[in-house]
Amino acid sequence: MGKKPKEKAKAKAAATPEPVEAEPWICPNCEQENPAEEATCVACEAPRPAVVDPKFEGYVVGLVQTCEPVPGKDKLKKLEVDVGDSAPLRIVTNASNVKDGLRVVVAKVGAIVGGEPLAKATVGGCPSEGMLCDSAMLGWSGGGAGAAALLPDSFAVGGPPPDARPRTDGK
Repeated sequence: MGKKPKEKAKAKAAATPEPVEAEPWICPNCEQENPAEEATCVACEAPRPAVVDPKFEGYVVGLVQTCEPVPGKDKLKKLEVDVGDSAPLRIVTNASNVKDGLRVVVAKVGAIVGGEPLAKATVGGCPSEGMLCDSAMLGWSGGGAGAAALLPDSFAVGGPPPDARPRTDGK
């Protein structure tokens, strides 16, 4: 037999979590404390920092500054990628869809990739200080395995990658 209406109501109330009151946030630019409902800082108008999914810790949006073939290696390219740090990262990749001026998702040294922390490496005789990510690595649907996950220009260099593959057709 099914539960009585009072029992159903009690079970539903017990399963419903208490509402969580949003916390104020601190602006990383000017250290102003802001009310939880504000999307921009009340003092300097900087945008509220994005809440980064823990699975993307150490992953950032990068801008490919240079892309050159690795001598003697048909499929490898050496890149300099701006990730918002003081100096660009040197990254070696075999992703065929990469060229100067594109925004990509980068796993920085220390990011967890395939269950292991990413380390500096030498690839094709060149130092590599990170890794370009493909859609499968990020858990996105669509996109080819081995092809760098590309982002539209609206994503800030050094910022967090999106949770899902963004549309690049402007719609």
